[in-house]
Amino acid sequence: MVDTIIHFMVHNQVFTLFICMALGFAIGDYKIGGRFSIGATVATLVVTLIVGQIGAFPRDEMLGTIFFGAFMFSVGYRIGPQMMTSLKIFGSRILIISIFWLVAAFLVSWGLFVVFHIGPGVASGIIAGSLTQSSTVASSLRTIGALPVSSAVRSTYEAQLPVAYALTYVFGTLGVIIFLRDIAPKLLGIKVSTRGPLMARKYHFHAKNPNPTWRRTYRLNADSPLVGKTIGGFNKWSHYRLIALVAFHGDEMTDHLEYKLQPGDLITVIGYAIHFDRMHGIKGINEVLTPTKAPRERKFVLGKNFKLTQLAHLRQHGVFINIQDPDTGNEQLFNQLRPGDVISLTGNTSRTSAILKKMGRWHTSALAINYSLFSLGIAGASLLGILGLKLNGIPLQLGNGVAALLMGLALSTWISRHRDHDSIPPTVTAFFQNLGLTLFVGTVGLQSAQAFTGAIKSLGIGVLFIGAVIAIAPHLLTLLFGRYILHMEPLALIGGLTGSGTCAAAMTEIADQAGSEGGAYFAAALTPAYIMGNVGITLLGPIFVALLA
Repeated sequence: MVDTIIHFMVHNQVFTLFICMALGFAIGDYKIGGRFSIGATVATLVVTLIVGQIGAFPRDEMLGTIFFGAFMFSVGYRIGPQMMTSLKIFGSRILIISIFWLVAAFLVSWGLFVVFHIGPGVASGIIAGSLTQSSTVASSLRTIGALPVSSAVRSTYEAQLPVAYALTYVFGTLGVIIFLRDIAPKLLGIKVSTRGPLMARKYHFHAKNPNPTWRRTYRLNADSPLVGKTIGGFNKWSHYRLIALVAFHGDEMTDHLEYKLQPGDLITVIGYAIHFDRMHGIKGINEVLTPTKAPRERKFVLGKNFKLTQLAHLRQHGVFINIQDPDTGNEQLFNQLRPGDVISLTGNTSRTSAILKKMGRWHTSALAINYSLFSLGIAGASLLGILGLKLNGIPLQLGNGVAALLMGLALSTWISRHRDHDSIPPTVTAFFQNLGLTLFVGTVGLQSAQAFTGAIKSLGIGVLFIGAVIAIAPHLLTLLFGRYILHMEPLALIGGLTGSGTCAAAMTEIADQAGSEGGAYFAAALTPAYIMGNVGITLLGPIFVALLA
């Protein structure tokens, strides 16, 4: 019976992989000490290394490669539009910080690897784990596969890599969180919770606000002063601050501006919340639930021929205009609206179709998924990933992971300038970010598990020490460089360090400390460094494989 189950699991790798992932996600969410969790990626790797002891799982590079590419593309796509904004605010110093951090990480690692005679498999695993960059696992395995060594030596390297990664990842996350969240602010003489809001106000950062509009429906009694008014007359009475979208007379709905309101009618009104005080003073009305048939808000992209007078025409035709940017949540002013900005319209827009055609074009649905864009991104990444050079006689390619990240950056920057085209919703990119990397790491764990025991015995306790030094030293050296050489603003410097190290857990912890507005400032500081860190650390693994082989 046991042999049958084992045979089934080994020859049905997809089933086993997803069962391991289910356990990994469950274990990864558990908070150690109520604060720190190891995450689904590391938890899944540990589970697959244990489950993989039951037999030799066949290699299936296609499944892992596709999902790893989707993961890196999603990372690039989510952060691409923020890149240029961040560079305008913080200038080139964030990039200098990131480059210095990468150079420090390379030199510290190389020195330790040479002194302790660390081989390619262990070295790339330490880089991936101590610098918490799981994409380095994929790029390093690809380079190991191209090494001019025997299959037995190659298998040893491939087995050592995930073990070293798993052993060093925990301190690479926990140690870096403690350093960046607790130690670095003290060394810089700041408190993140107070510094964050201060810098956010200085640079006019805003937390993303919820939709400021209200939609309310009222039943009119016979004594209501609104009885006898037309829908258009109601809009004039409110100076177009509140717009009557529709009236319900029995089961019939109408949005004709000339319709006169009658006793018993329902009227659905929309406007900014601050203007609804005007409704509170009216007698003879009772608020009721808004019928589901009431018009919905739609996004609209302003075009090159946009004029402010066109907005006034829209309001006179019973269309409510919400000028708060629905994508960023930033408050906009009418006289600051420019072509390419996004507003939201609610009401019967068929009456104003000619005006809208001159004003711009409808924004695509937030739920629309541009499958062509996503597929072209992954396909383009596989082609771009072939590019590379030879180091030590070993081909060192850009790799599918880094190429996918760059493709995501390029396509998201393009789509942010053409917002009438279908994009890729954040829910989709978040899904591929969470699932893609975990699935790839799971395949590595299953396929390397048979050599796990021998590899862990050969590594020894020294790996933990080396990993700890590599995790902290680049941050400390870069902090001193940024503070005393570049004279950077302290919280922006911490953002640059956090982005360079690509430690997602540290990003969350510090952003929470900075508050909603301070967190936006902190995120802007780390974005360019995060992109550099993703590319740089992913390439560090293959570089050390080539240097140490």
